[in-house]
This record gives sequence, C-alpha cells and structure tokens, in this order.
Amino acid sequence: MGLDTAKKEIKDSLKLCNFFMKLIGFTLHKPTNLSEIIIQKITFTVTVIYVPIHVFTELSFLYVTSTNSPRVEDVVPLIHTAGYGLLSITKFAVLCFKRKVFAQLLDDLATIWPVPPLAKEAQALKSNSLKSLRIMHSWYFGLNESGVSFYNITPLCLYLFYHIRGQVYEIKTVWKSWYPFNIYKQKWKHVSIYLFEIFSGQSCVWVMISTDLLFTGMSNHIILLLKILQQHLLSLGNSNSTDQENYREVVGCIQLHQKLIQYYKDLESAFTLVNLINICLSSCNICCVLFTIILIEPMLELSNKLFLGASLIQIGLMCWYGDDIIQENAKIADAAYNSNWYTLSPRCRRILAILIQRAQQPIAFTAMGFTNISLITYSAILTKSYSYFTLLYTMYNQD
Repeated sequence: MGLDTAKKEIKDSLKLCNFFMKLIGFTLHKPTNLSEIIIQKITFTVTVIYVPIHVFTELSFLYVTSTNSPRVEDVVPLIHTAGYGLLSITKFAVLCFKRKVFAQLLDDLATIWPVPPLAKEAQALKSNSLKSLRIMHSWYFGLNESGVSFYNITPLCLYLFYHIRGQVYEIKTVWKSWYPFNIYKQKWKHVSIYLFEIFSGQSCVWVMISTDLLFTGMSNHIILLLKILQQHLLSLGNSNSTDQENYREVVGCIQLHQKLIQYYKDLESAFTLVNLINICLSSCNICCVLFTIILIEPMLELSNKLFLGASLIQIGLMCWYGDDIIQENAKIADAAYNSNWYTLSPRCRRILAILIQRAQQPIAFTAMGFTNISLITYSAILTKSYSYFTLLYTMYNQD
C-alpha cells in the first residue's frame, strides 16, 4: 500500500513531464492498451524522423551562409537555434537509450519516498517542496511554449502587418533552413514546409521540456529526502528510546543516506553527457541570441527575448538544483553533529561518526567529470557569454 502511494505521488509530481513525453511518443513504462501503443509508436516515429531533418536543414543553412557570406551579422543569428536543435537531439537520444535506467530510478525512488503518516515538520517540507516544483515546472513550460509559439506565428503576423498597410510581403518559413528545392515555387510545398517547421520546432521544445522537467523533478526529490534525513538526525537522542531503538534509528538514517548517494550516482551517470553539452552550448547560445536581440533582428525581438529567458532559466535551474544537492548533503554532517549524539551509546556514536565522515565528502552533478554543476558554474557561463558577446560586438563594428 505504501509503495503504491509513493508511486502515485511521484507520478503526480512529474505529471507535466509525462504529458510532454507523450507528445513526442516517449514513455518510461510501456503502455498496455493497444490503441495507446499504436499512437505512441506513430508519434515516436514521426518525432525521430522530423527532428533530425529539422536540425540538419538548420545546420546546412548555417554552413551555406557561413561559406557564401561569412559576416558576423549573417552567421550569428543562425547559431542559437541550430545549437538548441543539437541539444534537443542529444537529450532525445539520452531519453531513448536510458529509458530503462530512468524507469528504474523512479521505481527505486518509490522505495525511499516519504509516505504518510509523517511528522509535522517532514510533511510541511514535503508539501512545500512538491508545491514549489509544480510552480517551477508550470513557469518553465509556459516560457518555452510561448517562445516557440511566437516564432511560429511571426511570419504570419508580419504578413498581416504589411497587408494592412497595403504593402506586399511574402510569407517566409518559421526557421532559417536549407532545402534541396525551391519551396516558394509551388504553394503546397511552401505550406507543407511551414507546417513541418512548426511541428519539428515544437517537437524540439517538447524534448527539451521533457528532459529538463525529469532532471529537475528527480533532483528536487533527492533534495527533499536529504532535508527530511536532516530532521531525523537532529531528533536523535531527544526521546527516551532504548539503546536498541536508537541503534536501529541511526542505522536507518545511514541506510537512507547510502540509498540517496547511490540514487544520485545513477542520476548523474544518466545525465552527465547532457550536462556537458548543455554547458558547452549555453554560453554560445546566450551570447548569440543576445547579440541578435540588440543588433540584428528587431522583427524577432520578442521571440528571441523569450528564447534568451528560457536559455537562462534552463541552465540556471540545472545549476541551482546541482548547487542545492551539494549544500544539503553537506548539512547532513552538521545535522548529525548538532543532534544529542552524546546521549547515545558508544556503538551509536561510532556509526554516527562514520555517517558524518561520509557526508563531508561532497556529492555533485558533473559535466562528464570536467566540472561540477553549481551556481559557480552558472556564474562562469554568464561571464563567458558576456566575453563572447563583446568579441562579436567588436568584430561587428570592425565590419
């Protein structure tokens, strides 16, 4: 009963994540209904075909433009959308190849999930954590969806704007992509490409939202459990329990901490490649879209501003949760030391000392081991973005 309750609560906390996974034809647990299986297979197949083609056409256009007209103002506006597409493909590949790992992580989480009845303080921590997670997921989804929606409707809005003013304007495509044929020669080709770019662009965003919500959701739950563990440790020695009861309680705390460390390691292993590519591309994407907003494309200013906001929040959330895990794990040692450990028996003190030593060893998400994911990393990314921007600005003025 407790395990079923845990799985239900975890599933509810990742409701938005699961919804967007369904939109790209992906699910951590295979559906049992035949109609759902067919729909899932079709959607997955379309996503697998459309997204790589979309990214390939963007990269091709970037290559052709940089070859024919290697000016800063021509090349830079193409980089951030192409980089976003590359990151989406990477995350989609990780989702597919690590599907069983993610499913197992959710099953493992259910075995240590805090289910009722809980102490008042633990229940308050749990409620606040899940509430803040839902709010964060909703805002993140809204920002990303509004950004891609503005990109999708911008060509139509420009057409209406010029049409109302009595001027001629030819509707372009949503994204700047290269195709091996003239898409404007026949109307059906133009309409087909426009619809293709809307769906493929949306799919890239759905992939991004799915993976980011999954990572932040799992990270949030690790942080929640670390905070509850701190409360358990602080309460040690406060009751008139027997030595055997105190011993079992200390052992239970150690076992929970070990499970959380193992859970973190599994999650780190699943996302470490994505984190590396995320960090490598984020500075470049932020720099290029900022340069485009300020100097190049006023017509796409709102869409690019939303893209900038989504990029800053996306890498910011990853670093925020990474930093939180570092801090909360360090507080485990403080909580154990601040408990009434001196009232416990010698054997309880000995194993509590082992827990303190282990908690003093930092745990952190990494980018393939090159750097820890923390707010210091976020600060470094923003600093690099500004440095790249000043370099581009200098090159632009020289041209």
